[in-house]
Amino acid sequence: MERHLELRLKLLSDVAIVGAPNSGKSTLLTALSNAKPKIAPYPFTTLSPKIGIANVTDTGRLIISEVPGLIEGASKGRGMGNMFLSHVERSKVLLLLIDGSERRQIKRTYTMLIRELREYNEDLLNKKRVVAINKIDTWKVIRKKELTKFFKEQGEEVFFISALRKTGLTELCERLYVLSLMYKEKKIKEKVVITMEKEETPDILRIVRIDENTLRVSQKELERRVELSDVKRYRSLKELRNYFDKIDLEKQLKQAGIKEGDRVIIGAKSFIYKEDE
Repeated sequence: MERHLELRLKLLSDVAIVGAPNSGKSTLLTALSNAKPKIAPYPFTTLSPKIGIANVTDTGRLIISEVPGLIEGASKGRGMGNMFLSHVERSKVLLLLIDGSERRQIKRTYTMLIRELREYNEDLLNKKRVVAINKIDTWKVIRKKELTKFFKEQGEEVFFISALRKTGLTELCERLYVLSLMYKEKKIKEKVVITMEKEETPDILRIVRIDENTLRVSQKELERRVELSDVKRYRSLKELRNYFDKIDLEKQLKQAGIKEGDRVIIGAKSFIYKEDE
């Protein structure tokens, strides 16, 4: 009997930057963190998720991810954003970044982003989030009153920034950090459901159910291999799957009650379990 397993990697981040193409996501990620994504003055410059680390305090930091731009209909398959919206699910806080260079489009863009997130996964709107109006350096006159009133009516916290000029970024970053600390993942009482110890894996493998759809697997050697694996490369992914077979990981997950579509967290990476017979 053959089985084909699909493991979908999901980035784990504190903040996910979500916006339409050319809203300045890559510029903002560069300004806030140590990341160096490609930046160009045309849409869809970002072709894959990018991640960076921002130092907010002496001991506090934010892991920030950027996903490709969302366009209207992204949740139904248009453009590229829907291919990467799953990464947003694993973020603690959403940052809705809006291009402010065309003031007439700001409200429309906000409505579009909210609609696409809702249609992809309504639970995304339960996450804490802020709105940032970018490119205010292009404004001849800085007028915030009308937009502040609009977003307040929507129940949104809004910041006015220029990622290019690094205007307003300190306040934005500090607020994102505070919101990330307020994040509490929905959990049921953690219970170790299975442990194993094998000659090849001297430290114990533990599987803990975090909630009804999420399991966390902990074991030093397994986490090390997952961390070093490049799942975009066939050879690297094949080696990782071979190691999963070697330690009977799928068998242990099934004993723990895994179902198709459940999330498996190993170290800092997350996978979606899918079985084909």
